[in-house]
Amino acid sequence: MSSARESTVPNWGIPGCSERGKMPDTDVNATAEPRGLIKSPQDLMAGLFLVAFGLFCLWASSNLSGGRGANLGPGSFPRGLSFLLMAVGAVVIAQALTTIGPKLEAWSVRGPVFVLGAVLLFAVTVRPLGLVVAGPLALMVSAFAAKDTRWLPNAIFAVIMTIFCILLFKVALKLPIPVAPWAGW
Repeated sequence: MSSARESTVPNWGIPGCSERGKMPDTDVNATAEPRGLIKSPQDLMAGLFLVAFGLFCLWASSNLSGGRGANLGPGSFPRGLSFLLMAVGAVVIAQALTTIGPKLEAWSVRGPVFVLGAVLLFAVTVRPLGLVVAGPLALMVSAFAAKDTRWLPNAIFAVIMTIFCILLFKVALKLPIPVAPWAGW
């Protein structure tokens, strides 16, 4: 015979409710699908990427002298950051093996393609066309990475960033970056 409390609790058609509105006993880990050694594939891939990028940065800075003791050379900082990046990647990999996390899902290549394309476009156009053309052009191309791009705010941002870069690199730092070689600047 059921108690008076159970008989007064309505069942509102909630999926998973047993008779008269009682919720079943569930454990979050018991309902999750069983996983093998890798508990979080997404974290594992992120950790592997961080370690791989750290190794690449370590290789890229290998021709810079490191120095000894208090006399640090130009390669000390990039190498230190490379080792730090690899350590963070190792922690993320360890977490992927011990903590249940999200599966690795498909991702769009649109973002990386347009952002990398914008960087390459800037590298190709900055010398012949100058910062006045290459800066806004790269920013507008990188805006294609998002589907919901609003063009007017992006154009305003591109102009403001170009002015900022000209003031920073040409005026304040006095770097020999071409601003507008076609106009003699």
